Amino acid sequence: MKSEALRNIRTMRDVKMSLDTARGQRLRTMNSLSKTRDEIEYLDSLTDRSLDQVLEKEHRRFEVLEATINKSRQRVLKAREKLAMTVNRNRALTELRRELQHSRWKDDESVVQKERSSEPKSNVRQVELKY
Repeated sequence: MKSEALRNIRTMRDVKMSLDTARGQRLRTMNSLSKTRDEIEYLDSLTDRSLDQVLEKEHRRFEVLEATINKSRQRVLKAREKLAMTVNRNRALTELRRELQHSRWKDDESVVQKERSSEPKSNVRQVELKY
């Protein structure tokens, strides 16, 4: 009995779009059929005088776009770093709170007293606000 597993699955990378196929083909018009090989080569070799300027302008536009994308990626990276610091701080606080609760449940006062002795003894509570 043959296996029913899919052997040749085509992904988006394997699929060739019709636009890509059309770009690779030359148009076959009546005018192109009547041209000689020398005439085709001559016409293909012709270039516009301002083509270099247009290509340079497009190259600069692409560089500006690439710089904008890189700047945006850096902003996202900074935001992710800030979020990661907050998450790590919260994890550390949660772990400390769990340890303190477990020590309370086990009636082990040594951990709680050690934590209290490391705190500054002052009646004024300091509150730090972060936005």
